[in-house]
Amino acid sequence: MNQMITWPHGVDYTLAVQNPRNCFQDPRLRRARVLTNRYGIPAGASGNYAITFRFDDGPQIYAVRSFLRPVTDQQHRYETLSKYLSRLSLSFLVGFDYIPQGIALAGRLYPVVVMEWTNGKQLHQFVGENHRQADVLTQLAGSFREVVKQLGAARIAHGDLQHGNVLVENASRLRLVDYDGIWVPDLDGCPPNEVGHPDYQHPERIGKGFYTAAGDSFSALVIYLSLIALAADPGLWSFHAGENLILRADDFKDAGRTGVWPKLKSSRAPEVQRLAGVLEKACRGPVAGVPSLETVLGGPPPARAAVIVICPQCEGKSNGAEIYCQVCGYQLCGNRLCPVCRRSIPAKACFCPKCGQEI
Repeated sequence: MNQMITWPHGVDYTLAVQNPRNCFQDPRLRRARVLTNRYGIPAGASGNYAITFRFDDGPQIYAVRSFLRPVTDQQHRYETLSKYLSRLSLSFLVGFDYIPQGIALAGRLYPVVVMEWTNGKQLHQFVGENHRQADVLTQLAGSFREVVKQLGAARIAHGDLQHGNVLVENASRLRLVDYDGIWVPDLDGCPPNEVGHPDYQHPERIGKGFYTAAGDSFSALVIYLSLIALAADPGLWSFHAGENLILRADDFKDAGRTGVWPKLKSSRAPEVQRLAGVLEKACRGPVAGVPSLETVLGGPPPARAAVIVICPQCEGKSNGAEIYCQVCGYQLCGNRLCPVCRRSIPAKACFCPKCGQEI
């Protein structure tokens, strides 16, 4: 899409979705009802890159995200991600559809992402309501750690772990939303036009970008440390300023010197003191040197997530470790891509069948 075109603002989308039949192309959305506030105006939740509305279609509920900035490669990114996720089973990710020509405004069509709706509260809302409940926050921290561990096992980096993208259904069940900046192996080398929320990201990433499998290491440490620090000292919630938990971008730029650091370093919980030191060191070093959360916490390396391979001949499902389809015997392609031509390579093959590259 030509980026010289004036891109819609949040208010443009808010006005348009009042009449779903007139603005949407998708039949599900054309017949659905948008959630409104007490004044009858569509209740949109705005972020840095998109505005999200809730639509009800009988028992089905959707989150519809419309972009606030021009997007160039989002269709490719979402199609690639959808294909990659179809081989995995991760309960904390939600289903989605990317529709390139999803919404009509002023005679032009713009993309939307239709996602499964989740009733969870945004992380900072849940924490604010429970910041004096040490047991709840401790359980939440453990649940968050498990989500990050499973992302690593599946070779996925969310790219923008922050309060608005981590939804809490309860302390033991989290859901992640907003996949605009996600990293998976098939998208390596194709960075998105975003670097995440500055109150959760390494200063170097904000300034220069950083798009790798380790893209979540810093934000995961920030969130985990914040949760266990609040469990030890609920008074730290006084550092919450609306768009953060207890740490902000200025705390990372001036690591160890802003007001929150003495509180963390003198916490009654030794683990908070230790992780505060790790985070301070990470802030002062390169973003590429930030260790993973599991490494920091001393856990074992995450086991690779089980991969399901769909047979191209019979569409039967087999484990990714199998050489042949367990239904029809057809030779399967494993979860590997040639580093030269990017073709999927048959399981346990030593050479790429397309370009001959030795694997």
